Amino acid sequence: MFSHLLWLLLCLSVSTHTRAERIPCARIFFVHIPKTGGESVKATLRKSFPTFNFLDHRSYDWRSLYKQEVKKGKKAPRNLIIEHHVQSEAFGNIWRDIPKLQSIWEEKKCVHFSFVVIRESEELALSAYSYCSRPRFVRNKQAMPKLWHNVVNCQDRDVMITYLTKRNWCGKNGVRHSSGYSHNMSKDPFENDASYVRDDCSSNNEITSWFDALRVYDMTELDVLTKELNSALVGLGRIRRFKRTNSSPIPNAKSLQKLRLSRLPFIACKYSESNRKQLLKFAARRRSGEIDEEIKSQAVRHVSCDQDLYQTLRKRGNI
Repeated sequence: MFSHLLWLLLCLSVSTHTRAERIPCARIFFVHIPKTGGESVKATLRKSFPTFNFLDHRSYDWRSLYKQEVKKGKKAPRNLIIEHHVQSEAFGNIWRDIPKLQSIWEEKKCVHFSFVVIRESEELALSAYSYCSRPRFVRNKQAMPKLWHNVVNCQDRDVMITYLTKRNWCGKNGVRHSSGYSHNMSKDPFENDASYVRDDCSSNNEITSWFDALRVYDMTELDVLTKELNSALVGLGRIRRFKRTNSSPIPNAKSLQKLRLSRLPFIACKYSESNRKQLLKFAARRRSGEIDEEIKSQAVRHVSCDQDLYQTLRKRGNI
């Protein structure tokens, strides 16, 4: 019995090794949208596929990479993981290159797997603001709590679309007050924003087509991503599960949670001890669960086109 089991394991090992040797090359292409668990995905890919060269977005120029992959006579890494992120070209400028690369990989008989992870739009906007509120170059990068009053006044709307089209996701100059907004609490922060067209998400159909060559996964579907990656790249590495690696400390997050849809007496775009203390004082006076309907309405408008795109991509499913 023991010898039979040993023989089976040996056969499996030889079979897997032989398949890996037969594969001329492999490519994993990962579109990293901020605040969608990308750091965890990167770290897990690195650990799970140790024989692959890893191209972090800071380490390459997209055009140079594309030319290198296209040149048939150019010696390229056998196995490669490519991350597309902020320092790379805007996704709106490179999406046409992806199916061309995939055709080239097919010609070279490369196993390839191209994917993106997306996230529910309200959670994405809240997380992006909280991240962008962190002081830069400070050891303990504490972040502001995820409160909509600050989000709509300090962070560009439709984070995912803004990132995909312009590469920006912390606002034009980092976290800032919206154009034309003052401390008058009765003023609509969208009123003087010339770029904001109410309920106009007409560009979403075009943006949706940018994802045609990618497998699309929600943050809640990382187990599905694990299964499909392992199936596609059997013999080259194996993911057990994606482990969370990135987080920012948000002081008193639990006690301030009830302010998520509250109208605050001030705007806090950046984290500071004074801002944190002001929020705690206001929370102590605020009745639990009290919601400001105007803030709720602004929150919905702030992510309206992102939400439309997110739902469309979710319905479409993986290719």
